[in-house]
Amino acid sequence: MNELTLKLKNISVSFGNKDIFDIENMSAYMNDRIAITGNNGAGKSTLLKIIAGDFNDFTGEVQRETEFNYLSQTGERDESTDDYMDYEMLSRMNVPENENLSGGEETKLRLVQTLSDYKTGLLLDEPTTHLDHESIEYLIRELEYYYGTLIFVSHDRHFINSLATKIWEVSDGTVTEYTGNYNDYEEIKKQEKLELEREHANVLKEKDRMNAAINKQKAKAEKMMSGSKGKGQDIKPDRLSSSKQKDTVQKQAFKTAKAMESRMEQLQETKLPESREELEFPLSKTMELHNKFPVMGQNVTIQRGSKILLDNVSFQFPLGQTIAVTGNNGTGKSSFLAELVIEAEGFDISPKVTIEQYKQMDYKLYGNESTVQFLMKHTELQESVVRSMLVSLGFSPYEVMKPVSKLSGGEATRVSLALMFVKPSNIIILDEPTNFIDLGTIEALEKFIKAYQGTIILTSHDRFFVERTADLIYKIEDKKLQQIK
Repeated sequence: MNELTLKLKNISVSFGNKDIFDIENMSAYMNDRIAITGNNGAGKSTLLKIIAGDFNDFTGEVQRETEFNYLSQTGERDESTDDYMDYEMLSRMNVPENENLSGGEETKLRLVQTLSDYKTGLLLDEPTTHLDHESIEYLIRELEYYYGTLIFVSHDRHFINSLATKIWEVSDGTVTEYTGNYNDYEEIKKQEKLELEREHANVLKEKDRMNAAINKQKAKAEKMMSGSKGKGQDIKPDRLSSSKQKDTVQKQAFKTAKAMESRMEQLQETKLPESREELEFPLSKTMELHNKFPVMGQNVTIQRGSKILLDNVSFQFPLGQTIAVTGNNGTGKSSFLAELVIEAEGFDISPKVTIEQYKQMDYKLYGNESTVQFLMKHTELQESVVRSMLVSLGFSPYEVMKPVSKLSGGEATRVSLALMFVKPSNIIILDEPTNFIDLGTIEALEKFIKAYQGTIILTSHDRFFVERTADLIYKIEDKKLQQIK
């Protein structure tokens, strides 16, 4: 029997009047690798903090049978760990020996500090944030050989898929356990959706059948009623019993119809899956491009200070394709996009190009106009398309009418994402768009990219995201831009 390392019993968390989640009974065992998933604000990080003992505003019981190391999303370097720091790991993660570390380097340093102090319980909150592809792969290899209970929050599906043996999904105020990795979880969710759709179809079929039966019973009763009208009072004794019998049958028919209508009302209360239309972002005539390569570069060199990032590179990005630019931290991906947008020396951008660029949380939203009204001000698309976009991003029909000034940080991020796609454009630039957004929003973004008829140029360390969206993949390495797909 597996060795118990953690038990959560009757856990209840709420902030003010809002219930976050309830857990009746959940357990973790030695060598479990559990990924916690869910939308932003669902309570993933709060759950991890409860397990770590870093959050006490809850009711219920946490039974820890082992010690846990905990890596929070943000934090300062713990200099007390320097005495037992794994410097070989630090070197392999390419962390420089200086105080001015980038976001990715800071994450690597804190990861090494956490992993250097071995315990049989390990909690990681978004450990791949800002990490490049090579660092993520190295971290996966390290954790594959970790002996103990690993519980982590992540929106990196490749990372989850490589490590998880269980998924804890935080959704709708509960935590549900699924066995397997992310691919297994996706398959189970797909089957659950199919089952809901079957239930939906069966309910509609049953409603049609019952509606026909109700109409039949009512017609039968009304026929009897019309048949009895106009008859005199001199009913013969031998027909009296027959008249009473017809009256009884008539009442029974109305009673049956009423019972069926009551059953129909219960069927209408059944929770049915929301139907979502396929998204389509048609380009207007003014946005159409006829240049087969609207973005080109000839002998492009990009330099920051004394450091040359790209040295004399040439390229042609084709019309209507999604192009991913990949590479390790510090190789110049973001600088490349920035130079492209301003059409720096060496870049050749088609005159009719209109660029939209995603800048996460780059602005504040003010005013009392609803979310859907705000987006409609910036678009030529039909309102039904805009509403479908918001539904894809997790907004309920009620929330699309919420004033933009009342949106939470996560909601504003999703609206800024939608705004980029509703604005008239023929090229969209996405610089690490999956940072800090949840899995549901990432999957919605993938649908947007597939529906967009213009050209998209993006950078991302999210391997799953790149594989699912990119038609062409380039890599910046050794100051060169090379096509690898």
